[in-house]
Amino acid sequence: MSDGLPPEATGDQEAEELPQETEKPTVVVVEPEGELKQDPVDAQLETRLQERNAKIYAGLVSLIYLAAPVLYVGFVQAALCDNLGTNKRIANLPSSVYLLMAWFPVLIAWLVPQARLLKPTLVVSYSITAAMGAAVAVVLILGAPPWLIVGSLVAHAAVLGCTNGVAATFNWEALGRGLSEARRGKALSMAFGVGPLFAVAGSLGAQLILDGELFGWRPTAWAQVSYPYSFALLFGASAPIMALGAVLARLYVIPMPATDVQREPFKTAVLGGFKEVCSYRILLIACVAYLLVYCGNMVQNNMSLYTREVVDRPPESLVGYQLALRFGVKMLAGLLLGWILARTNPKVPLLITVGLQIAGVLWVLFVPGYWFLVAFGINGAGELFGVYYFNYPLCCSPKSQMRRNIAFLMLISAPVGLAPYMYGWISDVWSLRASFWVALGILLFTTALVAKTLPSHPKPRPEDMRAADLAEETA
Repeated sequence: MSDGLPPEATGDQEAEELPQETEKPTVVVVEPEGELKQDPVDAQLETRLQERNAKIYAGLVSLIYLAAPVLYVGFVQAALCDNLGTNKRIANLPSSVYLLMAWFPVLIAWLVPQARLLKPTLVVSYSITAAMGAAVAVVLILGAPPWLIVGSLVAHAAVLGCTNGVAATFNWEALGRGLSEARRGKALSMAFGVGPLFAVAGSLGAQLILDGELFGWRPTAWAQVSYPYSFALLFGASAPIMALGAVLARLYVIPMPATDVQREPFKTAVLGGFKEVCSYRILLIACVAYLLVYCGNMVQNNMSLYTREVVDRPPESLVGYQLALRFGVKMLAGLLLGWILARTNPKVPLLITVGLQIAGVLWVLFVPGYWFLVAFGINGAGELFGVYYFNYPLCCSPKSQMRRNIAFLMLISAPVGLAPYMYGWISDVWSLRASFWVALGILLFTTALVAKTLPSHPKPRPEDMRAADLAEETA
């Protein structure tokens, strides 16, 4: 993705960390109270450097999408376990372990709160992810026994649960510190408009490698990869992709505050911080809304299983088309939603994405035949709730607390791992259609909660501001 960066991206470290006294163009905004005030980001970073940060963020998101068959722990890991002859519990173990590591970003946000450690932490996270992908590939290539392969998959999932969560948390802070709020919509539009195209390419590539054909086309015999080397190729490919991510993360330009945040005692920072989040009504409701819409979204597994009832075909026979629709429509929605955010306010994309989730469930319930596949495209577009339900709490957070609050939001979402089991239980006791009605009820409640309780322009509370925030505000 380096060709998407301006020439300045290859400069040395001194060029990246700009002295704060350097004169740069500033943007003056009028606060609701009528006081003239500079946007701190605009005051420290000129436009070209903010655009550079936006391109780097989009590049990192695209790389994650490209390696999604491995980094989105689930399908590939379960398929490999199935090849090893494990039971269904073991096949789902990597996914469970991955979700159980949701606490780790909170720990890292406490251990390294300083702005100066933002980039180094990102670089380390991407580097560890690359190393783990290479390690699993080596285990497979060496023909290790099944127990060792399963152990490597579980270890890989556990590490990814840590590094992916940390990278996501710190990248959101990079957006908050490296781009003004007015420019954030353009960055998200680039990242989630172009990024899903890489997911389509990665998913189709994985299908070709694992199945040996794509839409009926088979490569020549010498180009086909057999088991276990097919899985080794997928995990091994994630290593250079994530290594490139480590290089890109180093190229961020992050303005340093006059007074950096210092680590506080665990009780003050973590336990007290959680109390702060819960005491700020707007931030707490935003977190609850994210949890609910995520639970509603988890019915998508049942949507795939519903294929047999709707068109009398096994789910796996159409999964490639479902994924193509899912990521293809997501790409279009990503471009549009970023544009909408730039021209409206942070609340509007919340309502649009949950509305798309509702539309997808309704489509499944009432549209018969092969047209039901369109629901996967609608649902894919609605999956971008994961972007904009993070952006909203970011707007509620002082810069010194962005890292911590995003980490808390990830921790709060951990119970979502129970939602697929709940939908499966409902389907076994009643029917698949019953699970869709339950999801619809959750999503409708979330819509009402967001519409009635969340303001259009969220701001941090004055009492949550730290010395670093106040110094930056008065700069």
